[in-house]
Amino acid sequence: MLVQDVMHTTLTTITPKTTLPQAMRLVQQRGIRHLPVVENGELVGIVSDRDLKRAMASPATSLEVRELNYLLDRLTVAEIMTRAVITIAPMFPVEEAARLMVKEKISALPVTEGGRLVGIVTETDVLELLVKAMGAGEPSSRLDVVLGDRPSALAEAVKAVEAAGAVISSIVTLANRAGLKEAVIRVATINPGPAIKALEARGFTVRESWRGQ
Repeated sequence: MLVQDVMHTTLTTITPKTTLPQAMRLVQQRGIRHLPVVENGELVGIVSDRDLKRAMASPATSLEVRELNYLLDRLTVAEIMTRAVITIAPMFPVEEAARLMVKEKISALPVTEGGRLVGIVTETDVLELLVKAMGAGEPSSRLDVVLGDRPSALAEAVKAVEAAGAVISSIVTLANRAGLKEAVIRVATINPGPAIKALEARGFTVRESWRGQ
């Protein structure tokens, strides 16, 4: 799946001259956490709700509330926004967006095409896709099957599960902490017993199972 399949295209943007209170009101009213900053049609920065809260936190001061609000109304986004914005193109795979967010320790990526802002993808979008890809949210059971280095192990495991009459809703392969290759197989049943027995009969270790939604 590509970034363009999960990104938000209805965007709320601000300009560098937007004041901090104005930006905070937008975040609260729209229920969003990131605001791309655009000037003359070009992406020049990004600001998060965390940036705004940190900048607007009231320090120990002798100023009256009215005086403090007066000063805040004159602070603009240009003074706190991140200028070196990390972006991604819409045709990149979603896992590349996830890799960038993990590597750079950021929670959103503006999506640009030809220098133009066309969307934004967030960590929540990536997590929602993971939930769907793993088949969570439906009555099902999860089987963690140790594949090891056996040739054609995944194909054998799939045959065993299907021969037991279980319908596979998703499969993800990865290496566990011991470095062994595993298949996380989700089957559309809350009674995985027959599938587990079929796997074990073929010499597979089912490390754990989980059932529910």
